[in-house]
Amino acid sequence: MGRGPAQPLRGVEARDSSIRIKFMHQGAWRRETLKIPPTPANMRYASKIREEILWKIQLGQFDYAEYFPDSKHATATAPDMPTFRRMSEKWVNAIQVAPSTRKDYQKRLKNHLIPALGDKHIDAIRYSDLAEVLNGRVWGSMKTRNNTASVLRQVFDMAFLDGLIDTNPAARIRNVKAQKEPPDPFTLDEANKICTKLVEKDPYYANYFEFAFFTGLRTSELLALRWDDIDWNFGLARVSRALVDGEEKGTKTAQVRDVELNSRALVALSRQKPFSMLAGKEVFINPNTGEGIKKLNIVHAPWRRAIKACGIRYRNPYQTRHTFATLNLMAGANPMWVARQMGHTTMKMLLEVYSRWIDQADKSRERGKIEALLCENSPPVAQIEKPAA
Repeated sequence: MGRGPAQPLRGVEARDSSIRIKFMHQGAWRRETLKIPPTPANMRYASKIREEILWKIQLGQFDYAEYFPDSKHATATAPDMPTFRRMSEKWVNAIQVAPSTRKDYQKRLKNHLIPALGDKHIDAIRYSDLAEVLNGRVWGSMKTRNNTASVLRQVFDMAFLDGLIDTNPAARIRNVKAQKEPPDPFTLDEANKICTKLVEKDPYYANYFEFAFFTGLRTSELLALRWDDIDWNFGLARVSRALVDGEEKGTKTAQVRDVELNSRALVALSRQKPFSMLAGKEVFINPNTGEGIKKLNIVHAPWRRAIKACGIRYRNPYQTRHTFATLNLMAGANPMWVARQMGHTTMKMLLEVYSRWIDQADKSRERGKIEALLCENSPPVAQIEKPAA
């Protein structure tokens, strides 16, 4: 039996002496002519060419001039096609984020993306260009690399939604696993030595760091704490805001919490009263200006001096938060209570970050039970016979 009539090929049209293919590019239908006779074999060839073009468009690798050098669409990028620089500026000005977040995005664009991609038209940037930017350099940390990749994806998302590109070449950019630095807390003895040394040498900051050690507040939450957040009757501190780069915003988890104040935290607050309570604003202030602390570098200098004077291995001030968590967990505090104090939205974060200290506390308690059992049931030393020589 002979073959039936050939099925029409999608997007491929036979002309008198040529073949025309049709495809979508940059939000518009394109029709380009292949100057070959419309034989069955050539029709199949044209269909394969069209499939190849569609695949490259999807990958963001289609070069119009490579396939159709004489086409008007291959001569130049459309005059209104923005560069990556212009597109990124439009994006960063349009998003609704905290000022500190916007500054971080602008910094990543300026330092990492604009130098490599800024003058390229947004529709001419390929996946390989983006991969080279992200993978062709040494990053300070994988977290920095991933955060920069996030900015890249969002710029191209906007270009895609604006209809400037058919596909998003950044959509296939994946984050890499970023190993988090484990907690490196201080011991209670080390924390006490640092607090004592600060009282001697930098009393303005002694209260700040003692309060940090014994409440576990995030740095941004410490800077935003006000006197009207303190409930002296119930020994609580209401944590409802944060201060980042001098800009006030909500807490990291966008939740308000009440932190129970232990005796060490209350002592630090009582000592702080003469310094800032009459002003009725921030609890911890810059002694040079009498205003709230806007920049963290002002607290770093006394911190370094105290640690050096104590002969303690240096760790950054954020370890005060880890110290609070580990001291409480090792003392047998309920992990759920610790998580609430620290503002974790779930127990998952606490269990992942502090599992080592939780395990140590559990083992210590179990070891204590065994030792108690052995001591209660051990024979008097005098009754134990001396082994034969």
